[in-house]
Amino acid sequence: MELSAKLSVRYINALRQLPQYQCNVDSSGPLTHAFTGVRVTPTGELHDEDDTVGILGLEFPGGHKIEVHAFAFFQIALKEAAEIEISTAPGDFGIREGKQTPVQLRIGQLGEHLRRKHSLDE
Repeated sequence: MELSAKLSVRYINALRQLPQYQCNVDSSGPLTHAFTGVRVTPTGELHDEDDTVGILGLEFPGGHKIEVHAFAFFQIALKEAAEIEISTAPGDFGIREGKQTPVQLRIGQLGEHLRRKHSLDE
């Protein structure tokens, strides 16, 4: 990561590490949120090292655009990432049933039910 990049670019680089943005194969350019399709981009002059405003641009699938404070958006993204992590199917991490949270137990039950009901394992 380029340490001399402006603040909004550094926030974009941090967001790339979160699971909801792991669908992006390009390590540069805008991010796309895997669940919503919202594109997240840095704003302003990207090579201005002195820019510490930290504003991100969001573009929704219908074309609507807004700007948000990067810190606040990052905090929300961290919460979402933690919820994804906590709610991840236990088999993905090899968590024993006795150590699973109620949400993880339900994910397993619901997944098994729907796979069987709709013949998804065939």
